[in-house]
Amino acid sequence: MESVEETARTVHEAVRRALQQLGKAEDEVDVTVVSRGSPPQILAFGAEPAQVRVTVKPETPEPAPETEPPALPPSDDADEAEDAASDADLQGTRDAEFAQLMLTELLDRMGLTLDIQVRSIDPVTLNAVGPGVAELIGRRGTTLRALQFVLSLMVNKQLERRIRLVVDADGYRQRRENLLENMAERLAQRVRVTGQQMVLEPMPPDERRIVHLALVDDPEVTTESEGAGDDRRVVIKPH
Repeated sequence: MESVEETARTVHEAVRRALQQLGKAEDEVDVTVVSRGSPPQILAFGAEPAQVRVTVKPETPEPAPETEPPALPPSDDADEAEDAASDADLQGTRDAEFAQLMLTELLDRMGLTLDIQVRSIDPVTLNAVGPGVAELIGRRGTTLRALQFVLSLMVNKQLERRIRLVVDADGYRQRRENLLENMAERLAQRVRVTGQQMVLEPMPPDERRIVHLALVDDPEVTTESEGAGDDRRVVIKPH
C-alpha cells in the first residue's frame, strides 16, 4: 500500500500536504497521527512539528484479465530527473514556508509586524516589507546580517540539517550589490588610469565577494583581500 509521512505546524496541515502528494481524497486514505507537535518556546526554539502517516486504502481487486497486458516500458533517465527535480522543488518550498513562519514569529517578538515574502527557494530568500523595515537594515546592513545569522541557526536547528538562507529588507541587498559593483568598476578605472592601487573600506565577506566577482574577468586589474577580522578590506591593484 502507498504511504507517505508529512510534517507541518498542525496535524490538519500535515494531512493536507500528504493528500496533495498522494493525489487522494480524505475518504480514500487512513491517517495515523505520529506526533501532534508542540508550540515554540522563546524565539521559536523547541518547536516540534506535527507528523502524520497517511496510507492509501486498498482497492477491491478486479478479476485478472484473460491475457496479460503488455509490459510497461521502463522509465527513462529524463523521467527520473524530472521526478527528482520535482521532489527538490517541493522540499525547497517547504523549507521556505518554515523559514518564513519562523522569521514572522521572530519579528513579532521584536515588535515588528512586517510582510515576509518568499523570493526564491534556492537559496531560500526572504524579503521583509512594510512600515519600520528600515530598522532591520542597520548601518550598512549590519542588523540585517545579524538577523540572517540568528534565523539560520534557528531554522537549521529545527530542521536538523543545513539550508542556504538569505534575509533581505525591502530589496536592500540588491541595491547594495548594485552600488558595490558600480563602485568597483569606478575605482578599477582609476587604477587603470593612474597605475596605483585603491584600498576600499572594510567590508563583511559577502560584500567583499561582490567586489571580487565584479572585477574577476578584468584583464587590467586584480583584487585581493587584506587585513584581519572587521578590518579586512579589498585592494584593487594593476594587473
